[in-house]
Amino acid sequence: MKAAIIVFSPSGNTLKVGRMLAKSLTDQKARVQLVNMAGDEKLFGRRDIGGYLEETVEGHDLLCLGSPVYAHHLHYNVQDVIKALPKPGNGWGRLAVPFVTWGGINSGVALEEAARLLKASGRTVVSGMKINSFHCLSKLKQIKTKVNQGLPGDEAWPIIEDLARRIIRLDKVRPEDCLDVSRALSYQSRKVKIKARVIFREKFWQRHMYPRLIFDREKCNGCGACARVCSVQRIEVNGQGPSIPKGKPECIHCARCMAVCPAGAIDFDADWERWDRLLKKAAAGLGLLPSNEAPKSAVYPILS
Repeated sequence: MKAAIIVFSPSGNTLKVGRMLAKSLTDQKARVQLVNMAGDEKLFGRRDIGGYLEETVEGHDLLCLGSPVYAHHLHYNVQDVIKALPKPGNGWGRLAVPFVTWGGINSGVALEEAARLLKASGRTVVSGMKINSFHCLSKLKQIKTKVNQGLPGDEAWPIIEDLARRIIRLDKVRPEDCLDVSRALSYQSRKVKIKARVIFREKFWQRHMYPRLIFDREKCNGCGACARVCSVQRIEVNGQGPSIPKGKPECIHCARCMAVCPAGAIDFDADWERWDRLLKKAAAGLGLLPSNEAPKSAVYPILS
């Protein structure tokens, strides 16, 4: 069995799960390629998704696609990658497993979206997984409310090892005989699905509701750390400090640039007290955001 694990991991949570899954699979004698798309200049600089995939992804039997949940959805960059996948054949496996990391508020319809897109690409979705993780917003020092701090950790190993065992068992089955389990990934209530599709439209929120990234060029020391870690390679640093040239991808509000800036020269134009109150309320299971779902981490389909 050869598995290709391709993740988009702006905050590091999804990459951590990808590494754990890779270890579980290699411990069971599978061959694994692990790739993190976040910050890749070939993907976000050239914006040639098809060329990037052909150059980067090795031949495999099974494709694992990992993404964070953003506003109840599979991140749109990952959706674009799935839409650009070559059809199975010529080294591209027929079997697929999507997995997501989410910050304990709402895993939304991300796995359902992944399964639908992977199935449309000609693949058989044989399983799926969600892992409860440290909320990326609560990683910021400006936010007092810490949701799932330290996750994923050792508590995730049994879930990930369960998925690895299921994948290894597929080596004894012909790909054409594997069952598609996409329906099992549509686990949310009708209410949550309606909220996701009508209210939480990530690109609309990103453009019209999320705070704008601002630079204090007087504080900037020109180290370039922000540009190196930008998940979508939109920041450039020159003699005048950081800037965002025209035509670059839109900010996905992962806040990695803020976290690594040693001079404190990057911030969002935000009312952080308001955002902290919103997160605190959501973490308590109140308001419009939460699904209050259980289990928090799982492999699908859930076996009795």
